[in-house]
Amino acid sequence: MARPDAELITLSQQGDQQAFAELVGRYQKTVYTMAVRLLGDREEGRDVAQEAFLRVYKSLPSFRKDADFLPWLYTITANIARDHWRRWKREKEAVSVPFDDTAMAPEDLSSPESVLETKDIKKVVEEAVASLPWEYRMPIALRHIQDLSYKEIAEMMKLPLNTVKTRIRRGRLMLREILDPLLEQRSDKE
Repeated sequence: MARPDAELITLSQQGDQQAFAELVGRYQKTVYTMAVRLLGDREEGRDVAQEAFLRVYKSLPSFRKDADFLPWLYTITANIARDHWRRWKREKEAVSVPFDDTAMAPEDLSSPESVLETKDIKKVVEEAVASLPWEYRMPIALRHIQDLSYKEIAEMMKLPLNTVKTRIRRGRLMLREILDPLLEQRSDKE
């Protein structure tokens, strides 16, 4: 029977490596998936997930027992992903050479036939999300991929609730602009 998070956290705070390994095993896939969706790159997602668990381990002594672990873990992961994204952006601007990550820029989605011939719809959606500006990508990913409430996202991002709602609405509109031509093309073929 799986031990509750609270027990594993307490044991981890007392230095129990096995308890921490169990926590990592429980949330490793979730953290990795979140990082990949936020960054659009599996390699960077792996790095972010490792760094997130390292930061969790170092921060466990100060973790409040009355706090929820998962939102805390999401916050750490999202902050590290944001830092990686900013670093990417700076490197891209410094080199001034087109940066080729696995995410497609919106202009790359202009040919629906070629996109849908080579990629399945799930991959196209993931790339569309990854092409959004960070301020829209993060709340969209937290809401629709991690299934967090607007309130949880607002607390995590330290933003007013209405700002989160606005960013999610605008992010959805951007996604619709990117995906509608692709989906229309796909339905015309069927």
